[in-house]
Amino acid sequence: MKAAYLTGVRTVEIRDIPIPAIRKNDDVLLRTAVAGLCGSDLHYYVADRVGSEAVSYPAIVGHECSAVVEAVGQAVKRFKPGDRVAVEPSISCGECDQCRSGRPHTCRNIGFLGHPGERDGCLAEFFVLPERNLFPIPATMSMTEAMLVEPLSIALHARSLAGGWIGPAAAVLGAGPIGLCLIQVLKIEGYGKTYATDRSDARATAAIKAGAVWSGNPERLDVAQEILKREPLGLDAVFEVSGDPEAIAQAYDLVKPGGWIYQIGIPLAERMSYPTAKLRRKEISIRHIRRQNRCIKRGLLLIEAKHLDVAWLATHTFKIEEAGAAFATAADRTDGVLKASIAF
Repeated sequence: MKAAYLTGVRTVEIRDIPIPAIRKNDDVLLRTAVAGLCGSDLHYYVADRVGSEAVSYPAIVGHECSAVVEAVGQAVKRFKPGDRVAVEPSISCGECDQCRSGRPHTCRNIGFLGHPGERDGCLAEFFVLPERNLFPIPATMSMTEAMLVEPLSIALHARSLAGGWIGPAAAVLGAGPIGLCLIQVLKIEGYGKTYATDRSDARATAAIKAGAVWSGNPERLDVAQEILKREPLGLDAVFEVSGDPEAIAQAYDLVKPGGWIYQIGIPLAERMSYPTAKLRRKEISIRHIRRQNRCIKRGLLLIEAKHLDVAWLATHTFKIEEAGAAFATAADRTDGVLKASIAF
């Protein structure tokens, strides 16, 4: 089978390798249909280290995907060859204290699809996952929509951690696919004012389409000042989705006393500083978001019911042989890209 390997910084190689084998009774062999490039995949592409963790090259990354069942292990009951599925990429043990307390996304023994050094990803023609990580998709849903349920699930998880009421206005800093999904989630919940920012003009424009009342490019505007002109008391909730240190600093300025910052974006730096006086005097709370917790099924239901639209986020499609161009396009945000994906 063909697989796209990251072999170094900004280096992608297409290799022919054996199809992975079913080794456990609950394993399912999957034929990849559509695989998206996530921001974390791009981290591995542009840098050889994410925080304190060195990237282990060569690696097959990719965890956002839809697939077709090719073969199943002896204990698999819910799926048969030919079934179309969406994927939960976190493989948790189900036995540790975190899993038993309803936090499988922080499992002590977690493995993650496409995480270098843990498990080969879905940027290959075939991959293997346990049956419990798969969700059937309805006939009315496209494989692209099923792929996009994974970034949507992160937005849903972040929103759930923010609790029932987040104030009359919120900000989403970073209008990539997760940020755009989050804007849509806030819109369908009836929040009238969501402000958005992104360094890409195309993504700032997309934020308005997703439902933001205002969006701006921080390379062209003082976005914090512009938002505070409209919301002089500040915001109760700011969702930081870029991992950019400048955006994180803007969140400190935007949130009102007693407000919350929800850190979804992953910074490349191992450590970051923050203005202690500002956070203390405003009594700001910061909550970090770890992937998602059992939100895939909800995401599928929202898409199926047409409560939100994710298909338009997939703007650029490539073949596996063009994976290098896909990574470059997504990492450099050229040609108005929102989500770059590989169609098999």
